Amino acid sequence: MDVNLMRKPIYNKWGQFGKDYEEGINFDRLRKERLQKARESMIRHDLGAIVAIRGENARYLTGFNGLPVASTVLRYVVLPVTADPVIFELGADIGRLKESATWMNEKNIIPSIPVFATPHHGTPIEIETREKLSYLWADGIKKILQDYGVADKKVGFDSMFDLSMINALDYANIDYVDGQSAMMEARSVKTKDELQLLSIASQIAEAGLYTIDKAMKPGIRECEVWAEAAKTMIALGADSLEGICTTGGRTNPYYRQLGTDKILRPNDLLITDIVVSYMGYHTCVVRTFLNGNKATKEQKKYYREAYESLYKSINAVKAGVMTDKVAAALPEGDWANYSLNIGHGLGLIVHETPSIVDAYSKACPTEIKENMYIALETYAGDPVSEQGVRLEENLVVTKDGYEIFSRYPFDEKLMD
Repeated sequence: MDVNLMRKPIYNKWGQFGKDYEEGINFDRLRKERLQKARESMIRHDLGAIVAIRGENARYLTGFNGLPVASTVLRYVVLPVTADPVIFELGADIGRLKESATWMNEKNIIPSIPVFATPHHGTPIEIETREKLSYLWADGIKKILQDYGVADKKVGFDSMFDLSMINALDYANIDYVDGQSAMMEARSVKTKDELQLLSIASQIAEAGLYTIDKAMKPGIRECEVWAEAAKTMIALGADSLEGICTTGGRTNPYYRQLGTDKILRPNDLLITDIVVSYMGYHTCVVRTFLNGNKATKEQKKYYREAYESLYKSINAVKAGVMTDKVAAALPEGDWANYSLNIGHGLGLIVHETPSIVDAYSKACPTEIKENMYIALETYAGDPVSEQGVRLEENLVVTKDGYEIFSRYPFDEKLMD
């Protein structure tokens, strides 16, 4: 066993709920520290303000968990570098937000101008109305910039726009630039409370893996196995979940299958990738199980290959190391098999900074920093034999190495 696994754990001490007799998650500190990290990143990127349209960025800046709506800008956040964030909320939900988000100044919660990225019917009148809304949307943002003295500064937007929104920003004389880079940089290094939330998310994922491990048997379908795991994880507080549950001949490199009505057979391999979030913070952990008692030599061979390459890359992780060094420890890859052996950050979305993949990291290496939270995943298999193994761990970077958060055991039947 790797020595890093034997170290005293740091981030799994607390339960899910706030209590008066122990530390637990300090949500007030969480919000303040995330906001401070965002401001520091804005300064490094020379931004006078950030406009967060993406739900995860709005939540990071404010603690606001608004429901995103596809192809629509219903709600958004403007953060001037000189002031507290301003939430533009959908009118009907303003009262609910003011009542629940008591840490926000009520004056900083104002009605949004909803802009539909795709008109419902595309009639000339509807398109014209939408263009007028885009101008009102840009004017509202400009007023906040003027009120807080940053109207002459660059403004980072975290999402792309359509032509009418770009025209409106030009008309309002807003110097818009990319803001997602600054937000991803801010979010890449996790705070103490973020890591506690990620630990709880890992615990929920482990319960899901246990459920899958125990539910497997000949005659049960992939979808039934996944349903049992979903029930377990939702009961433990998961606020979103998705994942892969695929078996048998579909575990070769084209394994990316949601659970279907395919029936598990004796000696099938089952690959499951659990992407579950708690308070918005995600896991991305993979285990491969054997639906039986005795693995074949071939199954063991691929399992050992995936496990050894996984921990070779994990053991390359340390604060101050560049991503190309970790990527070099993974099996060699290119854009044709990009997703098979990679690493990536985890947080409020599943793929955050840093990106660790051979085809990318050679050209654009970045520094791995203490308290980054990373998923590393490897694959070994043979399409001809229709056998494949996928394994993935989640870990936090420490000063001298890492701490593993994803603790569900590997399948001993495939390890001996």
